[in-house]
Amino acid sequence: MTNIAVINYGPQLDYPAMLPELAGSLQVFSHHELQNTEGLGRYEYVKDCEAVPYPELMIRRLARDKPFTHLVTDNEYDLERAARIREDLGIPGQSQASARSFRDKAVMKEVAGRTVATARFARLASIADLTGFIGKHAYPVVVKPVKQGGSRDIAVLRDEADLLAFSRRPWREDLMVEEFVEGPMYHVDAVLADGYRFVASSRYLRSCLGVFSGRNNGSLQLRPDDPFARRLEDFLDRVLDAFDTPDVSAYHLEVFHTPDDELVLCEIASRVGGDRIPALTRATYGVDLHTAVLRHSCGLPVAPPPSAPPAEVHGSVSILPQGRPVRAPGRPPFPWVHQYTVNEQLAPDAVTLYSASHLCFVIVRGADTAEVERRLLEAEAWLMENLEEVA
Repeated sequence: MTNIAVINYGPQLDYPAMLPELAGSLQVFSHHELQNTEGLGRYEYVKDCEAVPYPELMIRRLARDKPFTHLVTDNEYDLERAARIREDLGIPGQSQASARSFRDKAVMKEVAGRTVATARFARLASIADLTGFIGKHAYPVVVKPVKQGGSRDIAVLRDEADLLAFSRRPWREDLMVEEFVEGPMYHVDAVLADGYRFVASSRYLRSCLGVFSGRNNGSLQLRPDDPFARRLEDFLDRVLDAFDTPDVSAYHLEVFHTPDDELVLCEIASRVGGDRIPALTRATYGVDLHTAVLRHSCGLPVAPPPSAPPAEVHGSVSILPQGRPVRAPGRPPFPWVHQYTVNEQLAPDAVTLYSASHLCFVIVRGADTAEVERRLLEAEAWLMENLEEVA
């Protein structure tokens, strides 16, 4: 009999809507409070769910009375925990070794380097390892934790002054360093299962690291019939050839396109992309990434992705918190605005903490990537000009 453990992160996920056939079989432990929980077999909001051991303890205890047939999570920070529980309880799905290869960025690059180009990198045990890497490969370099996400706690060191400033920060035991790769970054978002393949490619509007210097973040989709989108999809396949992949998974791949036309892996995660990626995918393709991977993971039917190219593609830009009391304006007055959302949970004087931080965001539509980019920049300019100071 079906019994499904869910370790949830996303505040907007609606499990009864995504899995109506199995809602009563879902035992949900959630990092955020969910709105629609009626009909679930069990639901608990767990404060700091991704960091505390309570959900793992409870899943193991519940399994004594009724074994779980599936264990799923939408959260990158729970992938290894979920894999460990699966292996211990004999639940099919992603293994611990597979989860670690997608979570630990140093292991990830070691694995991916078998089939694609990656930046040169090294783990860091001390500041001497960092200066040794710089001495060998020169500036600029990127220093980051091996299991962090959302561009949190990343430092770009461009010269000795940056190195000295970095040396005044508390040292972490989970750091790595890699070469800084020039060029725009693209992302590829996919759900792959037996008999099902959905892949969509996009370009970041600006570097995700730019948010920490005040540059708004966003992305814009490529048309699937764009030759470069096909090249990115092929790159995804070559990356995955190097990994032990589960039978069902979503993937979020980030790729640099260098000035000499080389594709270089930045990172790949075995989960749905964050920020506005799911909303953009729904708008263009009618595919809900979370629903698709969840239903496949539970052995339920999923409508095939569209085979014809979409009439339009979409893009988004997020206006960053300004670090001073401001209020987001109303909806931009353009007919091609698809969605406009204000972050009502944000304090008026909030600062940017990670790449998905936002005061508000807008999604626009267009016939192709170039038109979407022009419209994104126009909407961004209008929003910035109409921010309201709060007394």
